[in-house]
Amino acid sequence: MMAAESLLDPKSLAESVVRRHGAPFHTIEARRTALEAYLEGPVPDRVQHLWRYTDPALFTPSDAALEGAARGAGEPVRPRIDLSSEASAQGVRAIDLHEAAVALPEVVSTHLGKLLGGTVTPQGFGKFEALNLGLWSSGTLIHVPRRAQVAKPIHVTLTAPHEAAERFLATRLLVVVEEGAEVTIVDECEGGSEALKLNSVAEVFLGQAARAQYVSVQRLHKGVAYHVAQRASVARDAHLLTAIASLGSGMTKSDFGSHLRGPGANVELFGFLFGESKQHFDHHTLHSHEAGKSYSNLDFKVVLKDRARSTYTGLIRIEPGCPDSEAYQENRNLLLNDGARAESIPELEILTDEVKCTHGATVGTLDAQHVFYLMSRGIDRAEAIRLIVGGFIEPTLSRLDADLRERLRRHVEERVKDLYFARPRVGQSE
Repeated sequence: MMAAESLLDPKSLAESVVRRHGAPFHTIEARRTALEAYLEGPVPDRVQHLWRYTDPALFTPSDAALEGAARGAGEPVRPRIDLSSEASAQGVRAIDLHEAAVALPEVVSTHLGKLLGGTVTPQGFGKFEALNLGLWSSGTLIHVPRRAQVAKPIHVTLTAPHEAAERFLATRLLVVVEEGAEVTIVDECEGGSEALKLNSVAEVFLGQAARAQYVSVQRLHKGVAYHVAQRASVARDAHLLTAIASLGSGMTKSDFGSHLRGPGANVELFGFLFGESKQHFDHHTLHSHEAGKSYSNLDFKVVLKDRARSTYTGLIRIEPGCPDSEAYQENRNLLLNDGARAESIPELEILTDEVKCTHGATVGTLDAQHVFYLMSRGIDRAEAIRLIVGGFIEPTLSRLDADLRERLRRHVEERVKDLYFARPRVGQSE
C-alpha cells in the first residue's frame, strides 16, 4: 500500500528544524532525503508479519503535527543527562546531539543514520525510522574514547510533555564506544499523554573488544503511541548486553536488533514487559550474525492481565560463511487471566553450516496449585500472585550486574505492587 499523498514540503520541514536548533546547515540534505523517503514511501504492509498485529496508522502523525514538530510548537523537550566527573575526566562526552554536530562533526557524520537511516523498503519497513531521522528534535550523543573504563552508569532521562493538543516528538540517541572501552548506559523515557505520538531511535556502535550495557526503560503514560527502534553494530571481540523494560504506553511498536560483525562478537538481550487494561505491545528482535564464531543469547519475558496484548517476533539470522556461530532465543509469556493474549513467533534463517541455534516459546497461565500453596501459608491471593510474577522475572534480572539489577528490580516491584487482582469468577479455581 502506498503512502497517502501529502502536501508537506520535505525541504521546508528540514530547514525549519535546522534553523530552530542552530545545527549546521549541511544537515538539511540528510533530513530532507529522510523526509522524502517517509512522505513518499509505502505504508508498512500489514500482510507482512511484522505489522500483522499492529496498525501503522496508530504511529502516523497528522500533517499538522509534523509541521508543529518541525517549527517547534509546544513545550520544548530536552533529556536530562547524568555523567560522572570520573567519566568526564577520561574524555567521555554525553552532550546534546545538535551541539555534537558542531563540536564533534566527524563522530556524528560517520555514525548518525548509518544503522537506522532514511531508507524505506517496498514493504514499508524503515518508514518510521526515516521520519525520525528527518524530524528528530531531542537528541543525545554519548562518545566513549578508546580504553576508557566508565564505572558509573550514564543516565539519559526523557520526560515527555503532557499536552492536550496532538503532539509528535522524535528523539534520538547515538552511542559510540571505541576500541577497548567499557560503559553502561541507562536510557529512560516517561510522561506523555493520550495526545502524544513518540518516535525514538537509538544507534549503538561498539569498537573492537569494547564492552557496553544498554538499558532501555519505558514508563510512559498509558495513552502514548510509542514507536522505538534500536540497532547495534558489534565489532570483533566486543560484548553488548541490552536490557529492555516495557512498562507503560498504550500502544508500543518496538524493534531491537544487533549486527555481529566480527569473530568473538557477543550479544545478549534480556527483556520483560508488564501489560494490563488494554495496553498493546508489539516487540521484534533481530540478531544478525555476519561473522563466524559469534554468539547471541536472548531471553524475553511477558506478563499480561486484563485485556492486554503482546506480540513477540524474534529473528536469528546467520549469514553465509559464518561457521561456529551460536544463537539462543527464548520467549516466555505469563497470562494472569482469560482476557489477556500473547503471540510468540520465533524465526531462524540459517544460511551456513556448522552452527548451533536453539529457540523456544511458551504461553501459559498461573498455576492454581502455586497460588494455593502460598495462600495456605497465610499469604493473601493478590500478594501470592505478585510473588509468583516477581519470581517469573527474577531469573532475567539475576543475569545483570548488581547495580543495574537493583535498579530494574525496583521498577519491577513498583509495577507489580500496582497490579490489582480481582477475585476469580465463580467456579474458577483459586
